[in-house]
Amino acid sequence: MAVLLGVEREALEQLVGKPDREVGPKLEALLHRRAEAQEARRAERAAHIACSAAEHLARTAVWHEGRAHLDPSILFGAILADVGHKFIAFHGGRAFEVRMLRHTLWSAGEALSRHDDLATWVDAEGLHFRWKNGRGGLNFLSQHVPARDIAYGLHVYLTPPVQRPSVHWAQRPPRRPVSLGDEVVNMTLFA
Repeated sequence: MAVLLGVEREALEQLVGKPDREVGPKLEALLHRRAEAQEARRAERAAHIACSAAEHLARTAVWHEGRAHLDPSILFGAILADVGHKFIAFHGGRAFEVRMLRHTLWSAGEALSRHDDLATWVDAEGLHFRWKNGRGGLNFLSQHVPARDIAYGLHVYLTPPVQRPSVHWAQRPPRRPVSLGDEVVNMTLFA
């Protein structure tokens, strides 16, 4: 019976032989603790899934002209799994930080994920969506997140490619050809 109820066997055995008026509240408390534990495990799994998706989204981002192009299937998928995250922040190194409320992103995903040719990118101006070869589009500006909610965000760290300065080596002027005889004479004169 303990297995079916999902409670500890010892706790259930303590209730055997007691009057119903005592068993009822104690059994209710056991079931309540079980429900809380299940919810905590579910929330932990959802947080793990969302964090893994955020890392995957960051790894698969493609940078082009200051924009990080994102995979919409990840953006509208597992990254939204954890309802405990109130917002998602996209950090583009020192270039930008864009914050989107999770619910807003989820609602956009409901409407936009049906487009097969959906292109998504984030830049200093916000989060952008284009479909039908650019004929359809939606732009989200970074949303304000109250300071008290900063701890409840999922942060996606998009690392822009390193811009290395091009190095130009100064070329030596070409040496004039010197005959071997002249070189021997120079060596004896300076020796």
